[in-house]
Amino acid sequence: MEQYLQHLAKVPMFSSLGHKELEEIAKLSTELPVKAGTKLIVEGAAAREFFVIMSGEAEVEKNGQVIATVGPGEVQGELSLLLDRPRTANVTAKTDMNILVVDRRSFNALLDDIPTIARKMLPIVAHRLADVSPDHD
Repeated sequence: MEQYLQHLAKVPMFSSLGHKELEEIAKLSTELPVKAGTKLIVEGAAAREFFVIMSGEAEVEKNGQVIATVGPGEVQGELSLLLDRPRTANVTAKTDMNILVVDRRSFNALLDDIPTIARKMLPIVAHRLADVSPDHD
């Protein structure tokens, strides 16, 4: 659990959370090893979870173009999950990876039980939404 806490504490989306709040998220997390070439997120698919990269790298692809390479400490899939929208890009493991996965039901239950987590995360998520919005200047 301590290893999960160290990774979660470095994630910008969780940076404003306290130790106890991070512990609650860590309890929901499942660590998964992922082989290079594995599709983690498929564009257009339903969002059922988000994940935090602990080690390795993945490529984010949209409309056939690689738009980013993401690595340790980055979260993928959270916006589609929070907005209850289909995935907007493909994410494929570029290398072997270890990820922490949090499913929608568990995360929503946590936000219901401890609403201060949502309040603390809101500004960070809003900034991420503004950064990906096509209308953003």
